[in-house]
Amino acid sequence: MVEFNLVPRSALAPFIQLGWYGATVDSPGIVLSEVNNFALASITAFNGQDIALSDAIKAHFKIDLPKASQTTTMNGVTFISIAPSQWLAFAESSKAKDFISTLESATGTIAAVVDQSDARAIIEISGPKARETLAKGISIDLHQKAFAVGDSASTLAVQLWITLWQTELAPTYRIAVFRAFGSSLLEWLVNSGAEFGCQVIGQPIS
Repeated sequence: MVEFNLVPRSALAPFIQLGWYGATVDSPGIVLSEVNNFALASITAFNGQDIALSDAIKAHFKIDLPKASQTTTMNGVTFISIAPSQWLAFAESSKAKDFISTLESATGTIAAVVDQSDARAIIEISGPKARETLAKGISIDLHQKAFAVGDSASTLAVQLWITLWQTELAPTYRIAVFRAFGSSLLEWLVNSGAEFGCQVIGQPIS
């Protein structure tokens, strides 16, 4: 009997190539990396249960659900507003274990929780030219006065539906996309950032 050893791998493992792309400059205009080992879920409040859901999340995670087009983060857990009564809940590697089951227990019968951990790819983009790179395919205003740390948007990036949120002033952004389109998003980001000098590195989360 043939035995198979199945090893989990990230969404972009077959596609991501570490290295330098494009212009030769002293420092990269953008830095790209895949976010790995996370837990991600979509949360949809049932009709009339938004306040009850907010109270439940506050009680279990000590964090407020964000308002429209915003995020809230505490202790490695981020909630991202994606639509009316809908959020993404993201947990970094140190908080990922049992995160989905904790969400389900916390929300009970007031919201639907769907595990998205294996359904999405997440790419982090940072660097002084991150805004210019994203602006080539995203129509929303990313100027620091219009889109800052804690802001989020669900929008199109070169015909790919994404969720984008800013995590640091640097600026640093994270982009979640359906897993099947992760390689297309990565390719676009590399090509768009090449004129500024693009460096692809390992995952940003230990």
